[in-house]
Amino acid sequence: MNKNLISHRDAEAQRKTYLFIILSVSVPLWLIIFYSNVYASAWMQTEGDSLIATGTSYSIADSFWKRDGKLAQYSTRHKQGVYYLYGEYGYSYYYNIFASTGWTYSDNGTSTDSGVDDVKIGIRGRLNLFRNGRTWEIAAILPTRKWYLSDYRPGQGKYGLEAGIFYRFRPNPYENPFAEYPHSIWGGGLGTTLRSGGVGGEVWGYGNWQKNLFSPLWKIEIKLSALSSFAGAETGSVDIYGPNDSFHYDQISSDISLSYSLSRTTGINLSYKQDLWGRNINKNETVHAGIYTTWKK
Repeated sequence: MNKNLISHRDAEAQRKTYLFIILSVSVPLWLIIFYSNVYASAWMQTEGDSLIATGTSYSIADSFWKRDGKLAQYSTRHKQGVYYLYGEYGYSYYYNIFASTGWTYSDNGTSTDSGVDDVKIGIRGRLNLFRNGRTWEIAAILPTRKWYLSDYRPGQGKYGLEAGIFYRFRPNPYENPFAEYPHSIWGGGLGTTLRSGGVGGEVWGYGNWQKNLFSPLWKIEIKLSALSSFAGAETGSVDIYGPNDSFHYDQISSDISLSYSLSRTTGINLSYKQDLWGRNINKNETVHAGIYTTWKK
């Protein structure tokens, strides 16, 4: 038999194996966004399938943006470590359910605070009944304790309600993997968070770009996100003491992540996040490492 034909068949078989792994693994990895935000996703799990993700992030802040958008230095470095746990279940073709919590340690240089983080329980549904990649979400935020250091995540420790819509702007590559595999995928989301206890609600959004890198087992993602508080937030100066989540705040951030599929059901993710601009909020740098696994019905 022609050696070139054999070589071509071997290459095609290897390519199909890669795509099978990507189809089974990489989609769940695209669900996971930094723990500081909602676990937003434009992807629906198949009925009966499950996902569990866990990981840790570490943030530092040496300065904060004042109410006029100018930076002011802290006298000591602020630090926060987070361990998180997230689960998702494909309840039906039309709905997924998800939940998350974690453990957080905060240190502002003069005092520390730690404990079990807020619990988030939500439901995800299809905006388009005939294809994946178009979803809505709504989630309840249930605090487990009062937090005394909330400058990293405004509203931490408050009851809340979160809702958003999420979209992939290119056709879903897994509906036609051989045609779409080489191309970039663009997506985005828009939503709001309402909180109790005199803390202003937020409107937030993001846009992201994703592409396979090196081989189908690797993926790179770049994301730009923004948030702004609205009605309920007080106005005034908090420059002397630093950020206060009862006052109006804004933030623009960017992050980059690199993901690798270890197997058909397991993957890892490394991320770096940098806050670019803000008002009445910390200027954070965050590194994150996570792992997830899936179960098929």
